[in-house]
Amino acid sequence: MISEKELIQGIRDKDPGVFEIFVRRFQQQVYYTALRMVSKHEDALDVAQEVFLKVWRFGPKLKKDVALDRWVYRVIVNTCIDRLRQRRHYETQTTSDNIILMSLPEKGVTPHEYAKQTEDLNQIKNALEKLTDRQRSIFVLRHFQNLKIREIADVIRAPVGTVKATLHQTLLKLRSLLGLGETNLSKREIGELNAAQNASQSTKKAANDQ
Repeated sequence: MISEKELIQGIRDKDPGVFEIFVRRFQQQVYYTALRMVSKHEDALDVAQEVFLKVWRFGPKLKKDVALDRWVYRVIVNTCIDRLRQRRHYETQTTSDNIILMSLPEKGVTPHEYAKQTEDLNQIKNALEKLTDRQRSIFVLRHFQNLKIREIADVIRAPVGTVKATLHQTLLKLRSLLGLGETNLSKREIGELNAAQNASQSTKKAANDQ
C-alpha cells in the first residue's frame, strides 16, 4: 500500500495514478463528512466533487510535512460552509432526506427498531441544521469523525480553548433542541462539558485580572 508520504508527493506532482488512489482512499470520508454538514445527498455529492477538484488544483502547493487527514478535513469543512452559505441565498432549508447518518439497518435490527433509530437520527439532523456553521463543523468532526479537540483546532484554525467553548455551547444547544436532560449525558459529554466550562471560567478570570 502506498504510504502517506508517497501519497502527498504524488498529489504535489499531480500524478494521475496517485490521485486516483487518493480519491479511492478518501471518497467515503469526504462524502459522509459532507453529508453530515450539508444534509442533502445531492449537495454532498457536489461538495465531494469540488473537494477533489480543489485537491487536484492546489496539490502542488501542499506542504510535504502536512497531516493529510486534517488537511482534507479542512478542505471539506470550508467547502461545506461555502455551499451552506450559497444555499441560504435561494432556498429555505426544508429537506426530507432521511439518510444523513444511516442508510441500511444493521444486521439483526427489527423494522420497529430501525424506524425508531431513523426517527431519532432525523431529529438530530433537524437539530444540526439549527447550529451555526462553526458549531456544526466542530460537532461533526468531534462526534462523527472522532477527531480530538486539538485536531479540530488545527482543522478549523482556531485556538483549543475556542473549540472547547464552542463544543460546550453546541452540546447544550443540541440537548435543548432534542429535549434531553442532563441525566442523559454520556460520560464523554460530561467530561467535555466540564472541560469546556473550566476553560470558559479560566478565560473569564484572565480577562477580569487584566
